[in-house]
Amino acid sequence: MIKFFAEIGEFKKFAKNQDMDVNVGALLRLDFPFFENSEKFTAISIPDYSSENPKNIIVASKDYTLIYSRKDLDGLDKNFKQIIKKAYGESTIVIFIMLKNVLRNYSKEFEKIRTIMNKLDLRPVLEEIEKSGRDLRRLTDRIEELVRLTIMLEEREVKEFNTSLIKFDYDILRGEMRYWLERCRSHIYRVASLRTKSEMASSKELNARITRLTVIMTFLTIVSIVVNVPGTIGAIFGIPALSNAYFESHIQFLIITLISATILSIIFGYIYWKSLKLVHN
Repeated sequence: MIKFFAEIGEFKKFAKNQDMDVNVGALLRLDFPFFENSEKFTAISIPDYSSENPKNIIVASKDYTLIYSRKDLDGLDKNFKQIIKKAYGESTIVIFIMLKNVLRNYSKEFEKIRTIMNKLDLRPVLEEIEKSGRDLRRLTDRIEELVRLTIMLEEREVKEFNTSLIKFDYDILRGEMRYWLERCRSHIYRVASLRTKSEMASSKELNARITRLTVIMTFLTIVSIVVNVPGTIGAIFGIPALSNAYFESHIQFLIITLISATILSIIFGYIYWKSLKLVHN
């Protein structure tokens, strides 16, 4: 008999009444797929990416298949009517459909992460890249554990999950799991590429700042040279002994020399500035 529970308290109580010694609290704390097999029952816990349904727990025995989940296990009756009637058919189909639904949930989470990465390709932000990397590693770990769970369920020949009843469908499901696992693993390398893009963008921004600083310093240097002309003239003619002794008869030559030197400094400074090919953003 299949029984669904939306409240964990009712689920615990019913399992205890049926002499199913399940540590539900420990199962709820796990962040990866897990199963426990004993002579009387098999317990499976699979986390989900849903705020309304973060955990899925199945406890299957000879007489009962208890399900704590808010998932709609579609196809439970209409697609497997003949198999459900067989020994352990109910528990086998419930576990299979749960695995299938969880994989669908994981694939949707991957698509969300992939969409974020596509945006980061255009505008790499290191903090968001690191967050996507953490989310992707968590998802990859979960799918790896899900694949490992399907292997263990088949290798240990758990009676509550008779894979021979659904051999073809089960092989397809495992193939899908491996497909999504490989996609996750391939995108882990993409995270490294996004980090490189972010570092290149940061270096480009730093170079732009250095360029702007160079522009400012070059401009201030040229301005300081221009300002020095009246300062030099004022300094010379502000000291009577110096100006009378050396420059009184050559005032015009002195002014022309200073102005010429200033103009040449401006010209050479401008040529140097252009040779740097500075771009001011």
